[in-house]
Amino acid sequence: MIDAVLFDLDETLIDRTASVSRYAALFHRDFAGHLRGASVADVESTLVSLDERGYRPRDEVYAGIAKWLRWHSEPDISVVRDHWRASFPASAVGRAGLKEMLSELTAWGIRLGIVTNGSVLGQSAKIAHLEIEKYFSIVVISEAVACKKPDVQIFRWALDEIGSDAAATWFVGDHPVNDILGSGEAGLVPVWLEGIHPWPAGHPVPARRIRTLHELVGLVSRERSGAV
Repeated sequence: MIDAVLFDLDETLIDRTASVSRYAALFHRDFAGHLRGASVADVESTLVSLDERGYRPRDEVYAGIAKWLRWHSEPDISVVRDHWRASFPASAVGRAGLKEMLSELTAWGIRLGIVTNGSVLGQSAKIAHLEIEKYFSIVVISEAVACKKPDVQIFRWALDEIGSDAAATWFVGDHPVNDILGSGEAGLVPVWLEGIHPWPAGHPVPARRIRTLHELVGLVSRERSGAV
């Protein structure tokens, strides 16, 4: 039986690469007068490379933007940082079928939640921009609880908040260690969103795997009917 489904945010509910690409166009618009002939494509390729799907330390990203784009005069890192923090969350792009999937699971009476690493301000702003707050009973952000995935404590915190047993709670995420191995160690049922990060050698591949959010609906439906 499934009582609840918890989700990672970036690269699971949000398409991180598409979001960075959208932000690149905004960045180019706002800084075009300060860049020496850099096109939107130049900015996009630089940002995607530097971002590393959100896993590169932010200060390194900001410093890289200031250094590697062709500027008339290299800006202070704080200028780049402030622009990213103010504008990147509003560039968030939801994965295909996001709201349809959330609506379907909610209609079945399944409680939903988010467990994400990151800052409260940034992650909350992305969720608000996507207009998906109404679907979630809880949102657990690492900065707020002083604990990050894959630490089992953040998953246990989420279980307490949503009021569900681990064995009756699925966790859907893209990162093999932070999301899948971490949630599995906490006793949740992991569902791996494939195709973003390679699976680490030496660990058994999870039984439940999807490549799109639409596939999750079918997986949950089969589980509810006893076909899985």
